[in-house]
Amino acid sequence: MSKKKAALPAPRRGRRRWVVGGVLAAIVAGAGTFWWQSESLGTYSGTPRLVVDREVVELGTLPFEAPVRVVFTLTNAGDGALKIAEVPRVKAVVGC
Repeated sequence: MSKKKAALPAPRRGRRRWVVGGVLAAIVAGAGTFWWQSESLGTYSGTPRLVVDREVVELGTLPFEAPVRVVFTLTNAGDGALKIAEVPRVKAVVGC
């Protein structure tokens, strides 16, 4: 009475390699994205310094609701990156 051994199926290494390779690729991509984002989110060295060419503008007497346009030149005199986060408000000092 001889018993024949049943043939075992070959291990499926191809699928395992793809899974391990995919996991490693995802880790590398995630680490690269984290590094890239941390560099671009404001890790700047130096100190920014805003210089405005003038702070007060005298326009004289104007008709009510007359459109007026004044241009200010903003300059970064510091050695860091300057970021203006919001639009500055304009305030009328004399008259309304």
